[in-house]
Amino acid sequence: MEHVEIGSSSRRSLKGILHRIWKYKLHYVIVIPALLLITLFKIFPLITGIVMSFKNYVVFRGLWGSPWVGFDNFFQLFRNAEFQNAFTNTLIIKLAVMTICGMIAFVVALAVSGVRSSKLRNLTTTLILMPYFIPSVVVAYVISHMLAPVQLEKLNLHLFILGDPKFFLPMLVIVEALKTCGIPILLALAAIESKRAVLLTQNIASESYISTYVIPAIRAILAFTVFQLSTILSTDFELVSNLYNPLVYDVADTIDTFSFRSGLISGKYNVASTIGMIQFVVQLLGTFAAYLLVRRLFFHDLFNKSKGIETIQLNSKRRHTIGIVVSTLYAIGIIVLIYYICIQPFTVRSASGLNLWQALPVSRYVDYFVINFAAVIVNLFITATLAYPLTVKDLPGRNIYKLVLLFVLAAGSGTISEYVTIKSLGMINTIYPQMIFGFFAILNVFVVKSMFNSKYASLKEQNAAQGRGELYTFFTLFIPKVWKILIALGVLQFVSLCNSYFVSSLYMSNSNTFSPIMVFRTMTTGLNKMGVEPGDPIVMQIAAIITLPSLVLLLVFRKWLTSEVLISQARKM
Repeated sequence: MEHVEIGSSSRRSLKGILHRIWKYKLHYVIVIPALLLITLFKIFPLITGIVMSFKNYVVFRGLWGSPWVGFDNFFQLFRNAEFQNAFTNTLIIKLAVMTICGMIAFVVALAVSGVRSSKLRNLTTTLILMPYFIPSVVVAYVISHMLAPVQLEKLNLHLFILGDPKFFLPMLVIVEALKTCGIPILLALAAIESKRAVLLTQNIASESYISTYVIPAIRAILAFTVFQLSTILSTDFELVSNLYNPLVYDVADTIDTFSFRSGLISGKYNVASTIGMIQFVVQLLGTFAAYLLVRRLFFHDLFNKSKGIETIQLNSKRRHTIGIVVSTLYAIGIIVLIYYICIQPFTVRSASGLNLWQALPVSRYVDYFVINFAAVIVNLFITATLAYPLTVKDLPGRNIYKLVLLFVLAAGSGTISEYVTIKSLGMINTIYPQMIFGFFAILNVFVVKSMFNSKYASLKEQNAAQGRGELYTFFTLFIPKVWKILIALGVLQFVSLCNSYFVSSLYMSNSNTFSPIMVFRTMTTGLNKMGVEPGDPIVMQIAAIITLPSLVLLLVFRKWLTSEVLISQARKM
C-alpha cells in the first residue's frame, strides 16, 4: 500500500511538473535562438578549450588527432617561472586596484553626497563616469606621453616611471583605479539615496551619519568588490599591455598579457589553452561565490526601488563645502583630460602631411559603427529572451538554466579555443568576429532579471492570477518595463565594442580592415604603413574621433545609466 501511495505521489508530482512546463512553454521556446548561438560560439569553444588543455595540440593534426598528455601541460606551466610571476602579479594588481578603487569611491561618494544641489551632484557624477568611457588604449597613450622622461624633465623630475618597477606598479594601479572608480562611486551614492528615501518615507527626520551615509556606502562598495571575485585572474588587458614593457615585466606581466604573448602570439596553443582552463576554474568558483554573496547579502543595496540621487538632503554647511571642493577638484582633473584628448589635438598641425580622414577613412569609421550597432541589436534580443524565463520562480529547470548561464559567464571571452573555432569556420580577416563577440554579455541577463523582479514581480503575478498568458505578459509588461534598461545596456555594449581593439587585433591581419581603435593602436606603436610617428598630432586626433561618440552617448543617456545598469560593467574591470 505504501508503494502505491509513493508511486501515486510521484505521478502527481510528474504531472504537476509537466503542467508547469506546458504553462510556461513560451519560456523554453523563446531562448532557443540565443542558446544556439551561445552553444556554437561559447559552450563549444569552452569544451574545446578544456580538451585542448589536456593535449599536446598540434595545428596540422587538429584537436582530436593531437596526443593526450593529461596534466602535463599544467605541471609544466606551474613550473614556469614567468607564469608564476604573472600569476602573482595578477593577484597583486587586482587586489590593489580593488582596494584603491574602493577607497576612492568611499571618500568621493561621501563628499558628493554632501552637495545640496541635485543638479551639481548629477553633473559631478557624469564627469566622474567619463574616464570609464575613454578607451583604455587612449588612456595608456596619454599616460605614456605625460610620464615620458622628456615631459618629466620639464618639471625638473629626472625619472623613468614607465621603465622603473618601483614606480610603474603604483602608477598602473592608480591609473586603473581612477579609470574605473566612477561605477562604485555611483553605486555608493545610490545606496545612500536609497537609505535617505526610506527615512523620508517613514517620516524619520534624521538618523546618525554613520548609519545613513557611511554604512550604505560601505555595503555598496563591498558588493562591487565581491563582483570582482568573478574576474580575480583578469586585469584590464588593453591598459596593461599598452603601458608595460620588458623592463617592468617582473611587476606588470599578468596572466592575460603572458597568455597573449606566450600563447597566442607565439603560437603555443597548449600554453594559452591551459592558462584559459586555470582562469575558467578559478573564476567559475569566484562567479558562484559572487552570485551567492550578492544575492544573499547585497541584493537590496544594488537593486532598489529608488530612481536617482535627488532625495539626498543635508543641512550641514561643512559637508556641503567639502562636497563642493572635492567635486570641483575631481571635475577639473577630468575636464583637463577631456580637453587634452578631444580638443587640444585639433589646435596643432600634423607633420605627416596627412589629414584625419586620410589616416582613418570615413567609410571604415562608419562601417564599424554599423557592425557594432548590428551586434548590439542581437545582443539586446539575446538579453531580453534569456532574462524573461528567470522572472518565473517556479519554472521547471530554472536552476539548471541559471547554472548554464553562470558557466558561460565565467568562461569569459578572447580565449584560444574561440580563436580556433573562428578559424575553423573560415572567419579570419572578416567582420564576423567583431559582430559575433558583441552578441554576448551574460551579466546583462541577470541585471535585467534582477531589476524587473525587484520592481515589477507583483505585476507579473497579477497577470498570472488574471489568467493572462506569458506571451501577453512578455509584450505588454516585461518589454514595456525593461526597454529603457535594455537600451542603456545596449549603449554600454556599443561603447565597449567601439573602445576595444582586442578582437580586431586577434582576427584581422589586413591593416585595410582594422577597426578605428586598432588603427589608432598601430599608430601609437609606429607600426602603421603611412609612416605616422607615434607623437604626431594626428594620432591624438584619431583618439578624439574614437572617444567622442562614447562621451556623447554618456551625456545623452546619462539618466538611463543608473547604478543598477552600471553593475553590468563590474566584470569588465
